[in-house]
Amino acid sequence: MEFEKLRYTVKVSAEGKAAGPLDKLKGSTRDRDLLQDISGSVNPGSVLAILGPSGAGKTTLLNMLTLSKKGGVPQGHIRVHGAPFTLLKYNETAASVEQFDTLWASLTVRDHLEHAVRLYQPQLDAAARDAAVQDLMKSVGLEDQQDVKAGNEFMRGLSGGNKRRLSIAVALAKRPSVLFLDEPTSGVDSASAVMIMSFLKKIAQARAITIACTIHQPPASVFAGFDNCMVLSMGRVAYFGKAESMGEYFASVGNAPPPDTNIAEFVLDLVNTDFTPEAGVRTLLDQWAER
Repeated sequence: MEFEKLRYTVKVSAEGKAAGPLDKLKGSTRDRDLLQDISGSVNPGSVLAILGPSGAGKTTLLNMLTLSKKGGVPQGHIRVHGAPFTLLKYNETAASVEQFDTLWASLTVRDHLEHAVRLYQPQLDAAARDAAVQDLMKSVGLEDQQDVKAGNEFMRGLSGGNKRRLSIAVALAKRPSVLFLDEPTSGVDSASAVMIMSFLKKIAQARAITIACTIHQPPASVFAGFDNCMVLSMGRVAYFGKAESMGEYFASVGNAPPPDTNIAEFVLDLVNTDFTPEAGVRTLLDQWAER
């Protein structure tokens, strides 16, 4: 998947807030770019992590990549295997996992996956369908939980980490070549987060899937599971490339991380205007743009 010069523009009021009907009627609005010239690529079999402080544009970028309409004006180009990424192409080749799980509380793991396989692979006979369900449960490590109901706040069921695995398995039932995830480690403990990213990387490699996900404040153990990393701030790119090379890059522009530091937290602090003067953040963004 490749994306080039993505820009997302919205109308805001004179005060910089989201423009309401009265503002539009008065004509007292201006354009604001939530994303500015975002370009990158993700190869099949690899995982891209999109990082950034709150308001950096992570969710807006993910919405653009998944072709979601949110009221603004999108610009730019997205391609998958060299072809334009249209809604038809998305329906054929892509799947998404939202930040919050939307599972049926009274259905078991097996129930969810049987329904998903029936929906996405209707050509399979009973034996092939059962084999597909077994493969999905094995790929996300839910074989021992197959008869457990999803549950909710009123009904005991899967843990938060296992619910996230099930949501991912349901998406994989579509057999996508591109998988998008919004904060896949949000709301789960650190051990579950590491396991989720570990099996996502294995699935990406085993099935040649392109995976792109937003991540908020990943611990070092989770960050180690990423192939590539894109850091956003103020709607612009501060870094895009190999995750393991991020520290080296920031050292080359005068911001060497201290020894034994979590490189992800270090960089997120660097590009966060709550901790770094805005002029300093803009300098980092300009340095990447010039590069």
